[in-house]
Amino acid sequence: MIKNFKLDDKMWLPTIYTAGKTGSGMVRMSLIVVAVALAILVSVGTVQAQTEPIIIGGSAPLTGGVAHFGQHSRWGAEMAIEEANAEGGALGRKIEIEFQDNRCNPAEAVKSVTQMLAEKKFVAIYDGLCSSAALAIMPLIERARVPFIVANASATSIAEKSGVGGNRWTFKVNPTDAIMLDALIGWLDKKGKADNIAFLGEDTDFGRAGSSGLEAALKKRNQKPVMVDFFQKGTADFTPVLTKIKAKKPDLLALYAIAADFQNMIRQWYSFGGGVPLTGRVLVDQVPKEIMESGFLDGTTSVQPWDPSVDTPANKKFVEAFTKKYNVAPMLISFESYETLNILIDAIRRSGDASPAAIRDALATTKYQSILGTVLEFDDHNLIHNNAVIFEIKGGKVMVVGMSKT
Repeated sequence: MIKNFKLDDKMWLPTIYTAGKTGSGMVRMSLIVVAVALAILVSVGTVQAQTEPIIIGGSAPLTGGVAHFGQHSRWGAEMAIEEANAEGGALGRKIEIEFQDNRCNPAEAVKSVTQMLAEKKFVAIYDGLCSSAALAIMPLIERARVPFIVANASATSIAEKSGVGGNRWTFKVNPTDAIMLDALIGWLDKKGKADNIAFLGEDTDFGRAGSSGLEAALKKRNQKPVMVDFFQKGTADFTPVLTKIKAKKPDLLALYAIAADFQNMIRQWYSFGGGVPLTGRVLVDQVPKEIMESGFLDGTTSVQPWDPSVDTPANKKFVEAFTKKYNVAPMLISFESYETLNILIDAIRRSGDASPAAIRDALATTKYQSILGTVLEFDDHNLIHNNAVIFEIKGGKVMVVGMSKT
């Protein structure tokens, strides 16, 4: 007979005490007890797995030249998770996100994501912010078979390499540069302003994607850029390239630059007396105040996936909540991160078990109500299409002048 049975607290292994009978009957009884013990262990492990947090891995530039954008990426993601947890989380479990710093550097992104994937506790990897970092991450997550959801990186090649015939584990929520530029050039063409555009961009995936996107959008309308040039990040003196641009006498200059390079170039263009409005993905909210108010950039146009002034109840609620929480207004990256994490959380809730494969399948069938009022679905290249917002600077002020579905 069985005298006693317990689970050893130290080793978490079954300990069996027997007395009396020996032989085959006793062996059968011992095997039954072992089976029961193992069943209890499996049950306890299952309960633990069902109550432990669901953890998402985040890769973003938390230090370095674009750390300001990385902070907004983090804020948007964390706000979405906080709201989801206030509603019960997902599948009865709390959601968490753990960030690693990639400094907007592909090598750092690979290093940080490799470490995260080795831990095998992350159900999905979120963004990279910079296109070069996101592209470097993609092969890693494909081999690991963990979903990678992109909120901010805008390179067209991310979507081109994803979905049917490509990387099935990468999902891109924000629009590509090519899609955005097609919307903008279409609007400019209707205004008769698409036939004399020069291009200047940083020599990165972001700048190169802007160049190819502009050329494709203009070619579609039987036009081409009057010049295309690139600069190295950290360029101190833009005089040579600005001299070339002025010599071409374009009607518009499509500028693809971010962070300190953007502000440096704008200040030098202003001192140079450029006199040519800008276009492309111009960061109008980053233009120095004195230059904006001078009227120097009047006629500048820009296309972005979002603006805080978009008049929908959900967008107003987001802007108000973000500003109250962080004491600063949200920017485009804040919105993209917030919306992307909500889409990922929705997929986790629909996955049934929060496993990477189930989340991937749930992402593929997404039908999510954007805070911009549109229903979001991934296409064959795992790319979502939302509204594009077109801006123009008039009288030293930025105004929304159009909306276009990408």
